[in-house]
Amino acid sequence: MSTDKPLRVALIGAGNRASTVYAPILPHLGEWLDLVAVCDPVAEHSDAMAERLGARSFHSIHDLVGAQVAEAALVVTPVPSHHSISSFLSAHGIHHDVETSMAMTLRQGREMAERARAGNVVLRIGENFFRFAFDRIIQAVTATGAIGDVRRVLCMYDHTGYHNNSRWIVFYRSHPLTARAVSHTMPVAPYNSLPHRHHVDETFHCNFFTFPGDRLVVDLAGNIKGNLGRHPRPGYTEVAGARGTIVQTPVGNWNGISEVRICSDESLAGGGKADVICPIVHEEADAIWTRSAVEIDGRTIEYVNPYRVPTRTGRGFYGASVAGHVVDFVHAVRRSRGSQEAAEHLARQGYEYTDRDALMAMEMTQACRESELRGGQEIALPLVEDAELQSEREQLAQLRSQFGCDPMDVEAMLAVSYPRP
Repeated sequence: MSTDKPLRVALIGAGNRASTVYAPILPHLGEWLDLVAVCDPVAEHSDAMAERLGARSFHSIHDLVGAQVAEAALVVTPVPSHHSISSFLSAHGIHHDVETSMAMTLRQGREMAERARAGNVVLRIGENFFRFAFDRIIQAVTATGAIGDVRRVLCMYDHTGYHNNSRWIVFYRSHPLTARAVSHTMPVAPYNSLPHRHHVDETFHCNFFTFPGDRLVVDLAGNIKGNLGRHPRPGYTEVAGARGTIVQTPVGNWNGISEVRICSDESLAGGGKADVICPIVHEEADAIWTRSAVEIDGRTIEYVNPYRVPTRTGRGFYGASVAGHVVDFVHAVRRSRGSQEAAEHLARQGYEYTDRDALMAMEMTQACRESELRGGQEIALPLVEDAELQSEREQLAQLRSQFGCDPMDVEAMLAVSYPRP
């Protein structure tokens, strides 16, 4: 396939996220993709989205695949549906990019990756957090060595779990060696965070990961939405280097301010207090993030956003984050010529986040759940593939009870509807 020919893509899922995030972005990505179809079992949603985007509407994934109109798909559906949809697409040779999280269980994630390889298709997981403005600039700053070797990251009240796991994999450019976690659940005054989400308790998680090179990540949060007066996102993040720190603190909700704090040679000789304080600037035009930069000792360290696409989230960088993973997926399909192995080879030459990275983020999540059940025991990574994990058994049982079928049964799970009240 010619590298300048747009990829024929179907959008699977026409719910809230597809409508508010993907629909505004996709018309701006015509250089990379041609949206030819929309598929959702809720007919009015699919029809409305298809009309909005100028595509054909399908109400069944079987009909969509049977029509042979798309060579790839963007899967924007509830997480419990990811395993069955991905498995079905792989069986029919359709490349696909799946929204996060990858799956509900590690076993499902592993099968998704295995079936993609068996079907000779490219599988990507559309992770966005490491593509946010703050992460882009901390990657750029640490690469220069301005704060020295970074061996510790502390992240409080931003996120725990799959999203942040992916962030640290990309930040350290490696997979972790161990995971350890503790949690604490307490009752709270009953409240609804969304009309369909009722809460009577709150769980605090604290996760510890070690990475090669004696590197550590500490991730902790008790209520990532900032409800009940908890710390608003993006919380507090501290990237600790040998002679300085990058910090981020919140301003309101979802947005933050950040700066680089460095110790000069004079400071190191006389107390070690940071004496070079450099604010990080995130620039926008028409509510769209354009650039992040910081001036350090007369030089500019920057990340320029290549995707000037709109967003309805109130965060100017969010559209670029989603566009980034969509374009990365298109490039993987184009350059791999349909071979997952070739795509992985290319990933080592510049792709940001492969299915192996996505699977490790699942392993980190599962290892933390298992560690919590074992009273904070350290768990070695990667997980042994045939290991019996109590956390995995409990999750599969919960899914079986919730949906009334085996969560590993592709056709049975494809038949499940996931309506919001």
